[in-house]
Amino acid sequence: MGPTVVKTFIQRTFSSLRGPARTLGALHFVDSLGNGLFMAGSAVYFITVAGLPATVVGLGLSLAGLSGFAASIVFGRLTDTVGARRLLAVLLLLLAGAYALYPAVHSPAAYFPVVVVTGALEYGCGPAFGALIAELVPDGERVRARAALRSLFNAGFSAGALTAAALISLGKDTLSLLPLGNGLTFLAAAALVLKLPATDARAAADGTKPFGVLRDLPFLGVIGASSLLALHSAVLLAGIPLWIVRNTHLPHGIVPLILAVNTVLVVLFQVAAARGSETLNGATRAARRAGLVSVLACAALAAGRFTGSWGTGALALTAVLLFTLAELWQSASGFGLGFGLAPEQARGEYLGAFHLHVVIQATLGPALVCFLAVGHDSLGWLALAAFFLAGTAAIGPCVARARRNLPTQHPEPTRRPQPAA
Repeated sequence: MGPTVVKTFIQRTFSSLRGPARTLGALHFVDSLGNGLFMAGSAVYFITVAGLPATVVGLGLSLAGLSGFAASIVFGRLTDTVGARRLLAVLLLLLAGAYALYPAVHSPAAYFPVVVVTGALEYGCGPAFGALIAELVPDGERVRARAALRSLFNAGFSAGALTAAALISLGKDTLSLLPLGNGLTFLAAAALVLKLPATDARAAADGTKPFGVLRDLPFLGVIGASSLLALHSAVLLAGIPLWIVRNTHLPHGIVPLILAVNTVLVVLFQVAAARGSETLNGATRAARRAGLVSVLACAALAAGRFTGSWGTGALALTAVLLFTLAELWQSASGFGLGFGLAPEQARGEYLGAFHLHVVIQATLGPALVCFLAVGHDSLGWLALAAFFLAGTAAIGPCVARARRNLPTQHPEPTRRPQPAA
């Protein structure tokens, strides 16, 4: 997309957000710029600037991902007891401070604590941000707003990644600015959070047991089924690229093109794909559609072994388009299920727990996908299709059981937002 197209898209997406949701869009875009800036160049930064071995870097990033399991639950609970706006502002300020420490990291002893704490703080922002959307955006507009925010995030992340590529090309001295640049975006995001209307702490502490979501087996079933359906992300980021490089004769230069096509389509069509997912029934249908097209995509890649280069390339492109469609529908279903199944009195805790389906696929998905698809080629793709089929079959019954556990909720009286502190 050219600069004019990007500008027009961002303006149109912002126009679909109203009131406080526009500020949420601005802070999400700023946050994504920093994330794209640092994540795109983090591996190069740690190896060339920090002087760390590649194995240490990989282990640290894995540990940071694992920290998300505890952080999503703990910070979800804190969201309910402290208040989403207050907690998110604090987390963003702490993240700015954490990234300011990176220039001092030149040994594994310093690297591991900083990267794990940073990962935990970043995952902790998820439930607080989700709870803010639920508190500041009317019920019927939440899924659409969440989809618009995801589009803005992808646009900002892409812009940050391109900036990182430019900085890397300028050399080591410029590359050292990456973590500080990301830290500045967290400061800017924290300032935008403080511009939002103040929100009250939920009444979560009143009459609810801490971490009760971990005893809610039907809801945990929804998380498990959603984790299977969310494997599309690992397939697109790791599975297909490595499969092309290791198992086909296709030119390696098409790998970044695949990721670019996926990113552009998600940016352009996420809002449209979210239509109909505002209800639990609609979100469940979207999840099933995501699973079925993922099965078709796996079948296309399994057939790639039996065709020539042109046929393999066509099948790979078809699979990328199908997995992108799956990503659009599965993300939309996640918005609807997360908001729809989170009880009012423990919203942050449940949104944090639901975010575990993203943490699971991000930490375990790449290893599973690469083991099957790269290690076993066609049979591996068919095995992955079975995972998607299992998620498709399970999501409906799991949602039905989870919604029966929801307490009867009466509409809250409209409260005037308090002036920002």
